[in-house]
Amino acid sequence: YEPGAKMSLHQDRDERDIGAPIVSVSLGLPATFLFGGLKRADKTQRYRLAHGDVVVWGGPARLAFHGVAPLADGEHALLGRQRINLTFRRAR
Repeated sequence: YEPGAKMSLHQDRDERDIGAPIVSVSLGLPATFLFGGLKRADKTQRYRLAHGDVVVWGGPARLAFHGVAPLADGEHALLGRQRINLTFRRAR
């Protein structure tokens, strides 16, 4: 992601087994992670993610709507003007 980019609210529900948690690793520019409920219209909570932060969710929250607010412009010492997100899910 580059400054101004965002990821709208969505669910990760394409896997065959949604019993396994999601693990998300943030690198680079800080981001605001939006975490809502099981309906898109549910109110979201906002969490600031910095370089190296890891978020894990599963169980009843596994299908919660989530996303990333537009990124503020900035410069990360190692990665410059970008944010990298690594998301791990059980595929099989």
